[in-house]
Amino acid sequence: MAASIPGTAASIGTQIGRYFSLTSLLPSMLFVVWIVALSGAAEPFGEFKLSGAGHAFATLTTPKVVLLIGAALLLGFVIHPLQFATAQLLEGYWGTRPFAVRLATALALRHRERQTRLENTARTLDQQAQRLLNAMIRSEMCGEEYAALSPEELSSLRVTMSARTRGASVHGLLLGRSAVLKVLATMPPQADRMLPTRLGNALRQIEDTVGRRYGLSLVAVAPHLTVAAAPSRAAYVDDTREQLDISIRLAFFGLLSAVVTTIWLLAAGWWLLVALVPYGFAYVTYRGAVAAAGAWGAAIKTCMDLDRFAMYDAMQVERPVTTRAERRRNADLMDVLGGRSAGTSVAYVRPKPPS
Repeated sequence: MAASIPGTAASIGTQIGRYFSLTSLLPSMLFVVWIVALSGAAEPFGEFKLSGAGHAFATLTTPKVVLLIGAALLLGFVIHPLQFATAQLLEGYWGTRPFAVRLATALALRHRERQTRLENTARTLDQQAQRLLNAMIRSEMCGEEYAALSPEELSSLRVTMSARTRGASVHGLLLGRSAVLKVLATMPPQADRMLPTRLGNALRQIEDTVGRRYGLSLVAVAPHLTVAAAPSRAAYVDDTREQLDISIRLAFFGLLSAVVTTIWLLAAGWWLLVALVPYGFAYVTYRGAVAAAGAWGAAIKTCMDLDRFAMYDAMQVERPVTTRAERRRNADLMDVLGGRSAGTSVAYVRPKPPS
């Protein structure tokens, strides 16, 4: 019996490790450390003394440290199942209550207006750069030679001119346009798909674009794709997804810390501004989550490009010969997977016998 205890403990640890890692513990540990510092610096609704935070840590004993680690572990376990709900909250899915719908609509419309402004800015910068480069090209040609240039030839000459010393004058315009396009790439291409938050829009842009060139819906085939993907690419997708999850969890605990600090220091006067520290942390980690969403999108796009044929093989559907044929066939496949049409049919192929 005693000999089986280490094996049982190792088995339990393995099961826990599958769903709860050290990186999952870090956000809750930071939250507990902040609460300890806050409680040492001030009583609830009391006077704030910065030196009290240092004293709270200086007087920690080994039992208290163990207790704090246990509290962080317990908090992490409690919050871990709420990861999906937390992500949905930060993405902008706030339910169907009238107030939530009105707030989400107002914020989504702001993002739509921002998208329109950015598109206009990118177009203006591009036109300004083209006019300047055209003037440079024209200055080196006679009028008839310039007029005889085709649009393709003129576009090629603009690329050449922008790389020359004379083209340095338009470099700022090109940098500005590149920065604007980078922001636009984090938004859904269709304005009516806009969500009220940056993170929601970044993830929706991935949902709406990855797989579209092949006639595939990422939302419908993502589980099938990751199961069929090569182990190295599946692991890469999992790593980027974990980075996204950790960033979301850090942002959540930062916001929670800001709320707790605000309530705790309501009577502390100007020291109430201490709540800006966790709020700033939450903002930075939230923007990190938006960047992590882009990394996850790049990883899942790579899987879509390289592993969709393995997915077709696993589903025993015919491999298409051209992308045009693939899009036609996948229109029926999406109907089948989405359950939209009971009469849709997709042809199966017999699996190849093992060699």
